[in-house]
Formats: sequence, C-alpha cells, structure tokens
Amino acid sequence: MVDEGFISGVNRGHNVFLHLFALTVMATGPIIYVSNDGNTVGIVLTVVLLPLGIAIWRGIALAKRRLLRLDEVGLPATAVVLSMELISEDATVRVRLLIKGPDVPEFVIEHYTRYDSSLKPGNKLVAVVNPDDHRDFELEY
Repeated sequence: MVDEGFISGVNRGHNVFLHLFALTVMATGPIIYVSNDGNTVGIVLTVVLLPLGIAIWRGIALAKRRLLRLDEVGLPATAVVLSMELISEDATVRVRLLIKGPDVPEFVIEHYTRYDSSLKPGNKLVAVVNPDDHRDFELEY
C-alpha cells in the first residue's frame, strides 16, 4: 500500500485516470487563454496549472517506478505494529513499525497513512523492503 508522497493511488499499471487528470490540469490554462483571446486570467492559470500538471505527471511516474523497483529487488519481511496514533481529523495516523525479515536487519520506522483496522498495536503485517533504502517499503493490509 502506497500512501506517501505527492501522489497517492498509483499502481503498477497504466494509471489512466491519474494521467487524464494531469492532462486536464495542464490543458486548463491554455484552453482558457485561447478561448478568451489571451486575457490575463488565462495567462495566470497557464503559469500556475501547467507546472502543477507536469508535477502530477512526474509524481505518477516516480511512484510507479518505485513500486516496480520494489517488485524487482524487494525483500520479504514482517512488520509488527508497535503503536498507532491519530494525528489529524482526516483519519491520518502515525504508525510505528518494527520491520524484520530473514534478509532484512531489524529496524523501527514511523509510517504515515490512512487509518485501517489492521493497524492495531501487536498486529503483524506482510511487508516488502528495498534492501538499499529501508524507508522504501510496501505494506499489505
């Protein structure tokens, strides 16, 4: 489950909806600019929304690349939930995890994600960890 970063909901597939959203964001400013004969609003929207759309597109690509890298080099591990703390009103929680595995040295890390009932202290979760960067992992719950 990938919840971190600028873009959430990215998967290993084509992410068509997210790419269409990025294209819509990028095209809004120029369309308004052209349809209103080059008014100031169109210029401002282009200057703001075009880089934002590019950033969204890039975030999708980076998140997908990270997931595919985990598929290639990730090591199986177990994540034990040590604690969970609600940190905002939108159900975001801070979870402290003890991650360990046969080829993964034991380490503790904080993970920010949406609340899920399986994130109770003491629960064991399946994890995949990047051996080069222990902050790069994926949990299955």
